[in-house]
Amino acid sequence: MRNLLIMFTLLWLTGCAYKAEQAPAGSWQAQQKTLSQLQDWQLSAKLGIVTPDERGSLSLFWRQNSQDYRMNLTNVVGKRVFDLSRTGQRVQLTDSKGQVHQAQNARDLVQQLTGWNLPVEQLAYWIKGLPGAGDTVIYDEHQRPKTIQAHGWELEYLGYTQIDGLWLPSRLNLSHDDTQLRLAISQWQLK
Repeated sequence: MRNLLIMFTLLWLTGCAYKAEQAPAGSWQAQQKTLSQLQDWQLSAKLGIVTPDERGSLSLFWRQNSQDYRMNLTNVVGKRVFDLSRTGQRVQLTDSKGQVHQAQNARDLVQQLTGWNLPVEQLAYWIKGLPGAGDTVIYDEHQRPKTIQAHGWELEYLGYTQIDGLWLPSRLNLSHDDTQLRLAISQWQLK
């Protein structure tokens, strides 16, 4: 009887361990793999920027295609602030006057030309709610990221929306030193 009880307990524990490794369907853990493989998407959003020198509200359009992207920022009257794109290893920024600037690093290029510290490369992951490998993360009651700390940035996820069966951020705040960004995503399109 004792051996039967031990065998039953071991089988039960093995079954529990197997279930613990598999995230429930529809859970955040189950979606992380899908989100990390999501390479083609676009979004429209409002972006609030607060720095020591300025405050502004901009419209953001972002199209991601694998490692390549195009980010377009316009002001409240629809005038281009800048277009930022990456094709292969080339990063190009077209400013409000139509002048084209190129560099190897998007964050440095944006900071050099606008004074804004935008973590463009990390933002492609953070905007989907995906922390990086070394990021410090606190999760909400649904095990989705609530806050992320990385590279001197602190992100706070204020809302999620379900698009095509995936939970994606709808509102987030980012802060780094004296720079604050507020992002309200109005539309996601997944491909």
